[in-house]
Amino acid sequence: MKTSILKISITTFMSAILLFSDVAFSQGDGYAGVQSPFIHGVGARALSLGNAYVAMPFDASAIYWNPSGLDHIQYKNVMTFYTTLIVPGTNLYYLGYVHPTTNIGTFGAAVFGSGVDGIKEYDESAVYQGDNVSSEQQFFFSYGKQLPWNLSAGISLKIHNQNLLGFRATGVGTDVGILYKPNFASSLLSGLCVGMTIQNLVGPRLKAGGGETDILPLNARLGLAKPILKNEWGPQLTFFMDLEQGERVPFKFHAGTEYVFRNFAMLRVGMNNSQLSFGAGATFKNFQLDYSFGQFVANELAPSHRISFSIKIGKSKNELIQIAEEKRLREIRAEVTKELKWEREKKIAEALESGRQYLQADDFARAIREFNFIMGFSKELPGDPRIEEAEKLAEETSQRRDNQFEQRVKTKEAKNERDRLEIANKERLDQFFLQGMAYFEAEEYDKAVIEWQKMLAIDSDNLLAKEHIAQAQADLEKKLLRLINRADNLARRGDYYTALRVLNSARNLNPDERKIVLIERKENDYSNQMNFDDFYREGFRYYATKDYKKAMVSLEKALNYQPNNEKVKKLFFDSKARANAKKEPLVGSIKQKFDRGRVLFRSGRYQDALTIWEEIQKEKPYNKLILDWIDLAREKIEQQKRKTNQL
Repeated sequence: MKTSILKISITTFMSAILLFSDVAFSQGDGYAGVQSPFIHGVGARALSLGNAYVAMPFDASAIYWNPSGLDHIQYKNVMTFYTTLIVPGTNLYYLGYVHPTTNIGTFGAAVFGSGVDGIKEYDESAVYQGDNVSSEQQFFFSYGKQLPWNLSAGISLKIHNQNLLGFRATGVGTDVGILYKPNFASSLLSGLCVGMTIQNLVGPRLKAGGGETDILPLNARLGLAKPILKNEWGPQLTFFMDLEQGERVPFKFHAGTEYVFRNFAMLRVGMNNSQLSFGAGATFKNFQLDYSFGQFVANELAPSHRISFSIKIGKSKNELIQIAEEKRLREIRAEVTKELKWEREKKIAEALESGRQYLQADDFARAIREFNFIMGFSKELPGDPRIEEAEKLAEETSQRRDNQFEQRVKTKEAKNERDRLEIANKERLDQFFLQGMAYFEAEEYDKAVIEWQKMLAIDSDNLLAKEHIAQAQADLEKKLLRLINRADNLARRGDYYTALRVLNSARNLNPDERKIVLIERKENDYSNQMNFDDFYREGFRYYATKDYKKAMVSLEKALNYQPNNEKVKKLFFDSKARANAKKEPLVGSIKQKFDRGRVLFRSGRYQDALTIWEEIQKEKPYNKLILDWIDLAREKIEQQKRKTNQL
């Protein structure tokens, strides 16, 4: 019995030293043993900033530091962090994954663990009894969401698992956080982030081996981050500060500064309460490596090196939103196509019904016209039973028409000799009539009119010829107007290519000179508009990608078609100015006006500032400084409009 007690006492003591060596170094505060080994944080970037990381935790370590920062992360993000502590065999590790979504927030999961391997056990006679292991892990399941009024909130459910020499305990706790990113216009407050997190708001309850229940203490942090120097592709400098107060530990102060060079290399320095820390980082494509060096807890024997590695995966949220928008546009186009198909189906059904009615009324010409309309879709709808039915009805109509004509011929042949000349003339009239009907059924109305006019040359009072001429001319006019209207509708939808093809079909009908002039004018207009749209879209695309020289060339071509288009003229002027922009000093009244615009800009009067800068741009059209501030003012005005629309 004595041997067992001594054995357990020795191993438990050694395990506590090794497992909580990181905690034991806090004795300088007078609170030894009251903190979890997980309270010291994760991520080399955060450690090198003195643990001041609550206000801007925009990587996978946000799961630990402040889950409200999750929804500000654009890419799927994986972070690994590993370090060995002072005593050999003691390690601290972290693996986190963040999964943003485009509309329901961002989810995260992580494991944060500490362990001691190879704890040797001896009996009272110093006889080696074997090795044992002690470890602790926290499993995080987190969620963060951006809210209105520039707020973000987050929550982490964490499962704390403890194994002390075979004595196991598990508890469940909760961390919460909030983040505020105000959109201040003032340069003094621009970019400010304020964050707060409460760790162990619901503390995990641990009870191992039948002993007392331990509850991990609550720990609260309040922090802010402020960019001091902010440039999208140039140097950046950001200040971080956190205030920390634990439930059973003293107040702590954390601060740090990070310098970023061209979004590639980072240098950091921080103060973790009284401990100085340093760090650096580098990015390459979607990979980031961070390093920190310092004494990260009080009374640590010597400074240590800690490294973390993170990866961005896939497309950003903004890219996914753009893809979703493109998908929505494709669905809209599909819906329009569906509506056009429905309209076509409706017209085919109406034409089939009208053709049957004309056939029953022996109005063969109109019946053939309706059936021909349906058969015109044979290439688009191969094998459609309605087209097959239209073909059969058209054949029946032609047969009945021919039978009717043959009956007329037989009747006239029965007349006497004195009517022979009249019969001969009638045959000629019928020949011209039939030829005209053939042209009419083929919708070649101009040729049909010529044939029927030949009938009038024989019989000037021939009512049949007059009626059919009038009918053909009316149908020709309707068809022309229908084609022209269809071309206009296509042009209004921006389909100028199809509109030109339709106008060419109208031209092939041999209309009168007045209609020819109208068609030629529309063809010229559509062709010019099509070329204008192509060059304008090309120029706008180059302008949006900041390829101003190509944008200027395309927009100049667009202006050749619409030289008075103010929108294009303005975009051309902007492209030309930016393509030829150069740095040059501002002096005299121009500098005074420029400085006055900057005062208005900083007071939030972006439109007034923009008006002043656009005025002085007329005198200095290629001054890069003026152009940069004009772009910034336009961006702020656009942001205000979007914010107003959201409200």
